Amino acid sequence: KRDRHGVARATVEGDPGVANPGLDAENLVVRGEGIEGDDVRSTFLNAGLTDAQVDEVLRNHPQVETSYDLVHEVQPRINYMRFLVDNDRMGGETVAECVVRQPQSLERRFQSVHECDDYVAVNKPWCVRLDTPRGWPGKTRFTAKYPGDLSVEDWLEQKYVETGKWDTVRFCHQLDNATSGVLLSAANKKAAGAAARLFRERAAKKTYLALVFGHPTDDAWTVTAPLGRDPFDPKGFKERVVESVEEGEKAAAMLEGKASNKARGKACETRFEVLSRGVLTLRGAFFGAPVAKVRVTPLTGRRHQIRVHLAHSGHPIVGDNAYSEDRDSFRTFLHAHVLEMPFPSGTMRFEAPEPASFAAAMEETVARAE
Repeated sequence: KRDRHGVARATVEGDPGVANPGLDAENLVVRGEGIEGDDVRSTFLNAGLTDAQVDEVLRNHPQVETSYDLVHEVQPRINYMRFLVDNDRMGGETVAECVVRQPQSLERRFQSVHECDDYVAVNKPWCVRLDTPRGWPGKTRFTAKYPGDLSVEDWLEQKYVETGKWDTVRFCHQLDNATSGVLLSAANKKAAGAAARLFRERAAKKTYLALVFGHPTDDAWTVTAPLGRDPFDPKGFKERVVESVEEGEKAAAMLEGKASNKARGKACETRFEVLSRGVLTLRGAFFGAPVAKVRVTPLTGRRHQIRVHLAHSGHPIVGDNAYSEDRDSFRTFLHAHVLEMPFPSGTMRFEAPEPASFAAAMEETVARAE
């Protein structure tokens, strides 16, 4: 289905694909045309759902029709699922089957939760990229993987750069693609520098919400296990707990360059507090499984720190397909909830409300012990 150079081409006859796929699209099926429709029902029908399936979705999750934006949420998420199906990343499930089973998967709302002369705090949706990849020659942009694919940088450019309010987008910190929640950007160099200083000095306080498997025995606990690059991950994506100095040196010997140094491990600390316990209500392989909602406070900022520390605690995050056995839930249930920045002029607090998808995924059975 692809030419001999590996450049992405659409598999559907008549679909032109994308005009200039970048290196990140190599060997991927990327369509140029998306699912359309004048309303939710016609969009669903065009996506392969039957009338009976559409009725079931609207009956079980009416927010799809009453709260979700058709053009900016429903249709792009359907196109995203179709991209996953085209590239064999849906475990054999069709778009229609996924939408019927977990209609919350259509949630994708960009929202400004704070705006002033110096900063804009965005409530980032899950499975949305941040910006231009670091270190690429000429800062080549990501290729849009499906119609409606939008990064946070794209969204901010539309609102602030193209309207002449900003000269460029400046992110003050990073947030994993899979994670939703508060993300701070600066309107000017001075503000960006002030924020960067707080993150560098670990003065910025971040609080997350996570939905995890199991019911933790304790209502609060702390993990201080050091983290390093996983030498057994061929893609170089995963981190792991470094059990000892000797184990870190063995891991470093298996890798080369910067990856070797990262494998030795760095000190980390994360604090956890159980907010509630219950069962998973997402239809699928883990329906009814015991889960808990946890407040997370990372005191350091290592890559995948929260995800690995929770897995190390025996309570991996629901939907985290890197560090749990869950390949069934539609998202990684990790949300950057609050960011506090103690500037010299005063502390600024930015909050991204808990996503509706969190409440829809859990039925509380046991509240936190006081």
